[in-house]
Amino acid sequence: MKTEDFTYFNELYTKKSFTKVAQTFGVSQPSISTALKRLETYFKSKLVIRGNSQTELKFTPAGEQLYKHTSSITTELDNALHELNHLKSHITTIGLPPMLKSAYFAKIAVASKEFDKRFNIKNMHIYEAGSNVLKKSLIDGEVDIALLGSLNSDVTDELLQEPFVQANFKIYVSNKNPLSKRKSLSFADLKSEHFVALDSSFIHNQAIAYFASAGNIRPKFFMKTSDINFLMNMVSENLGIALLADIVKPTTADIVTLPLTNENQPTFIGSIAFRKNHILTSEEKMLITILSQYSRTKE
Repeated sequence: MKTEDFTYFNELYTKKSFTKVAQTFGVSQPSISTALKRLETYFKSKLVIRGNSQTELKFTPAGEQLYKHTSSITTELDNALHELNHLKSHITTIGLPPMLKSAYFAKIAVASKEFDKRFNIKNMHIYEAGSNVLKKSLIDGEVDIALLGSLNSDVTDELLQEPFVQANFKIYVSNKNPLSKRKSLSFADLKSEHFVALDSSFIHNQAIAYFASAGNIRPKFFMKTSDINFLMNMVSENLGIALLADIVKPTTADIVTLPLTNENQPTFIGSIAFRKNHILTSEEKMLITILSQYSRTKE
């Protein structure tokens, strides 16, 4: 049995055609058939029911069960290759959600300068995306370390997460909005308001859903975006209100932040995260230490 046998089998399960799989990998059709025979011999099970050339392949219960494992096996193999190449290159890819980058950019910049005293800053690559996207990128091995936002103590089994900040959610409104005269409000007070929200790659969508469910209202959305500054501009122009973790500073003086009075509110947790099976290099250990120190420094 060879490692590529699992890769061929996964593709065969998806495409249901020996010819298409052979074309995908640029090998002969007999190579795919041989790989399948090796797997069937190793597992002592028939995996595929071959039909004629006009019909799709059918997979036996054993083949269906094996697919559930081979998909994770090939992911682990890809991760292993990434990790080994990563050790050789000394390049670290850091994932940054725009909101945490905005709130902690100065500290990250200082951390980068400290890092460059001992290591080459050119070996740091920055990948910017929302926390939901970065979490998947970490698990898939596309990112080595990331700052992640999550609700409460929500953790992922595949990741180690070291919290460095905890924050409450607040409502951001323009001072042109009558709500800005309030000292506080409940989420139910917002049922007639239009929201400017961060898109689905951010955990803020989960926070809005939580508050909406608790308040038994359906929020109205004017728009969704991944650009924090653009969102703030929309709020400033009174085109909508926003729900954000209060680590985000208003970009203009005409934006007011209001606390929510709802009970059992979700909490925003910012953490430094990496895969449990990722062995940190000396550069990454130093980088995590620096980021942790600067992230915990008071504004």
